[in-house]
Amino acid sequence: MPARRPRRILRLRVSIVGIEPEIWRTIDVDENLTLGQLHTVLQIAFNWFDSHLHRFSDEDPWARSNGIPRIGRKSRMWVDAWSLDEAEIEGEEDEAGTTVGEAMQQDGPLWYVYDLGDNWLHRIELIDRDAARVDEPLATLIVGERRAPFEDSGGCTGYAEIADILADPSHPEHRSTKAWVATAVGPWGSDDLEDPDLDGARGELALLFAPADSDPSGLADAATGVTPDSPIVRFAAGLTEPLRSNLRRHARRVGLLAPRQLSDAEVTDAVTPFAWLIGRVGVEGMTLTKAGWMPPAAVLEGMTTLGWRDDWIGEANREDLTYPMRELRASAERLRLIRKVNGRLELVSRTRAAIDKAGVLAEQIGRMLLRQRMTDSQRVASTALVIGLADESISSRRDAERQVLDLVNELGYVDAQGRELDQRWFRSLTEPVLEVLEQLGLWRLDGRRRDIPPTDAVRAIAHLALK
Repeated sequence: MPARRPRRILRLRVSIVGIEPEIWRTIDVDENLTLGQLHTVLQIAFNWFDSHLHRFSDEDPWARSNGIPRIGRKSRMWVDAWSLDEAEIEGEEDEAGTTVGEAMQQDGPLWYVYDLGDNWLHRIELIDRDAARVDEPLATLIVGERRAPFEDSGGCTGYAEIADILADPSHPEHRSTKAWVATAVGPWGSDDLEDPDLDGARGELALLFAPADSDPSGLADAATGVTPDSPIVRFAAGLTEPLRSNLRRHARRVGLLAPRQLSDAEVTDAVTPFAWLIGRVGVEGMTLTKAGWMPPAAVLEGMTTLGWRDDWIGEANREDLTYPMRELRASAERLRLIRKVNGRLELVSRTRAAIDKAGVLAEQIGRMLLRQRMTDSQRVASTALVIGLADESISSRRDAERQVLDLVNELGYVDAQGRELDQRWFRSLTEPVLEVLEQLGLWRLDGRRRDIPPTDAVRAIAHLALK
């Protein structure tokens, strides 16, 4: 039997034609990857969204369109199976049937067009061939510069115009262009023209060729404390792949899931309402009225101690008529800090360790914040809200409404009439989590609602909630 030929790695330099300064990547790929797999590698390396058609060829398509004749062998073109069936263009081949090594056997270059409307042309040049090292990955991103153009930005001319406007804050279209770019890059996408996000792309390539039974979210990691049942992992599983990829890249870029421990000093003020309640219930528990409400004396004590009494009209001693205390108790039950048993409120066993320990209580609140009972749409919207608080992209309520609703609409949630959801839906979509966060001081000043930036404590608890 003849000896099996060792794996060979091709070093390729890929650049987007027609843009200055140049946008390029150097990648190593196994020569036995198909062109279809190379397409996926290129999408990841340049952080394209894979939302348009593409084509490979061994002839410069721009030269052909300019009437420059081909001399020598007949040119070849490769497309995906869907395009092959639908377009039926003579001479096109299935990209899954040709390897990179076969396509580059004449040493290239190859040409890759992404988005047949914007016509992003990539020149793929062969730099070197070498034997693969033991356990060398099938694809590795080596180096590169600048992020790819924004999707649907109008080709090289349109992109150049957008780049000029973004660079000039005094331009009359600067604000509207920035808003369009924010929509184009999608949730968690970077709009930095100079950032090629090489680390993010390397992480995505590692996931691309990971074993089939590995974590599909790519976020579970013992080092960060993220487990397969963490809210961020379950959330990521419901996203489309481009959104999931951008979330992973974003998490790496901003340290979203880095380990975090809370001190008592950091969160004491934020958890005061819950600290008072669990202290009042205590290890002995609290007997409720026959109607199932907290005793009037306890309700009045809470309203007074927490500073809510002065702004309240009425006796402030009936839980059913005093919504701040009613919401506090309801939130504590949903967070499983307390529970109702046989006409009494009792502490859940783990909550006892949090009495007079604000840091411990904050960690328990964070752990349960996104583990409350919610509908699917509420869980998606609430997780988006918590991510925005944790990564500090949300400061105002308007920020929160925009980010949350942009995501749920992107994922296809609609109202009963099939219409996109507007800001009127924000409260109901995030209510279980929002009520807890408001108890912690979100958008509050001196006990009253104000559209002010979230406190550091709220952001820290949101950070913990994702795990």
